[in-house]
Amino acid sequence: MHVAFQKIMLINPPADLRLWEPHSENLGLGYLAAVLRQLGYQVTILDASLFRLGVPATLKCVQDQKPDLVGFRLLQVNMPYVIDLVERLRRGGYTGHITAGGPVATMMESEILELVPGLDSLMVGEGEKTLPELLEALNSYGTPRPSGDSLIKILGLHYREGDTVRANGPRPLIEDLDALPFPARDTLPHILRWGRLPMVISSRGCDGHCIFCCPAAMNSKSPGSKWRPRSAGNVVDEIEELQRCFNVSHLDFLDDNFFGRGEVGVRRAWDFIEELRRRGLRFKFSIECRVDNVEEDLFKALRDVGCVEVRLGIESGVQRILDRYGKGTTVEQNHEVLLKLKEWGLPAKIGFIPFDPTLSFNELMQNGEFLRSVGSPEVFNYNKIEAGVGTPLERLFEKEGRLTKPKPWMCDYTFDEPAVSFTWKVVQGYVMVKRAALQLADGWKVGLADLKALLRGESIR
Repeated sequence: MHVAFQKIMLINPPADLRLWEPHSENLGLGYLAAVLRQLGYQVTILDASLFRLGVPATLKCVQDQKPDLVGFRLLQVNMPYVIDLVERLRRGGYTGHITAGGPVATMMESEILELVPGLDSLMVGEGEKTLPELLEALNSYGTPRPSGDSLIKILGLHYREGDTVRANGPRPLIEDLDALPFPARDTLPHILRWGRLPMVISSRGCDGHCIFCCPAAMNSKSPGSKWRPRSAGNVVDEIEELQRCFNVSHLDFLDDNFFGRGEVGVRRAWDFIEELRRRGLRFKFSIECRVDNVEEDLFKALRDVGCVEVRLGIESGVQRILDRYGKGTTVEQNHEVLLKLKEWGLPAKIGFIPFDPTLSFNELMQNGEFLRSVGSPEVFNYNKIEAGVGTPLERLFEKEGRLTKPKPWMCDYTFDEPAVSFTWKVVQGYVMVKRAALQLADGWKVGLADLKALLRGESIR
């Protein structure tokens, strides 16, 4: 029987709340949905993480919708949930095509298909071209698991053929980001109701060389430029649409690096400023960049058109650690930039990694002294160094003989100094308590906002 694949469900699976990243829109799924809708597919975005749905509730949504294809976004924090969901779907009789993509899919590739027997395929790298080509092939053959060479030409796709796992060649990174439609904003009304910020991605990638960086490691697996900007005009078009459709006055740029490196990134930033001035747009926004992107004239101009926060990956107050991570920056440079931003009236929020397995207790104290010397800025990521699967840092820890893997998609390690290890355990305990408090507070806030919406007669789902 020939089956049509028209109903698509894209799922951000259940996952734990991360302290430094309040749940907002999933723009990765938003871009995929927008591309598929342009092609005439019926697409549902199910953000189980955003709505704090457990596995049973997520499973019920899929069973009620009966999609022809289900796509999961894979992260380290949601892998156990995905394994459980796929197993339950297959056990419950779901016969459609199940695919997955995202960071863990890209870094682990075909190993994921071994770990999750119910998955039919895996999209490695960016999916805006791979998924439509997969659907075109499925519709052409009319079966969720076509045989022969039906899928062999789809770059970036790993898939099952009988008992064999096949891996096609890598798909090049998308160079012309302006050609993509703006992402679907299905969940934005909820985000705004809860007092959170909408997000915009104005560029993709980062051409830095930090050995712990998962996006950089992901991009290295695909041919193409490692930092790719959208044009200033295209970005501002999207912002105007957000203002027109959702009355947005404050947003967050989700770029790994708003500027990239070199003259192209700087010119694009000035074009963005000039485009805002030309159109007379006023809104608040935040950006993320490297310390070596900070220039006085440029950043003052960004401040004047609405920039209210700059996020910087400072990472450490110890030069040996910065060199170990491949940051390409100095402690003195970090110190100077943070003080300059404060002088220019631009609040900084920093990523900081005070715990490394090779750190001495004296170096740990240096980290504390560094934070005090720059006025103890707000920190958006205060943690021990995390070795993402497939990153150069994972390989370094393995070479050093300290890598442990509780699960194939998880990396952990041992500390050299017992005093540093003990201090981390104390900090970790504090983090767990803080996480629980944040979850409780956020639950109350979301519940109250939803109750007010219901009283106004609005839908909350």
